[in-house]
Amino acid sequence: MPTPQRRGELESEAMSNMSYCRFQNTAIALSVCEHVLEDLTDGDPEKLSDDELSAAKQLVASCVNIVQLLAERGELEFEPDMDLAPVLDELNNAAG
Repeated sequence: MPTPQRRGELESEAMSNMSYCRFQNTAIALSVCEHVLEDLTDGDPEKLSDDELSAAKQLVASCVNIVQLLAERGELEFEPDMDLAPVLDELNNAAG
């Protein structure tokens, strides 16, 4: 079931995380994704499938949106039009 959009153009589906632990569960999963992206940039990466690459792009866009939201609230400078998808494409194409 899609949720209303607040920022960006991504649609998200309802998650099974309970409200009392959604950030805990997501932080753990995000940490794993962070390590995979680190491997893509400076490790011995495995190439992502097309579906995983698409999901990685969505995840990065969501992270940028979160940072933008908090930066705006804190009156901090932020470059909101950063398109990081080509960077992910380049890294994934270079992976074995």
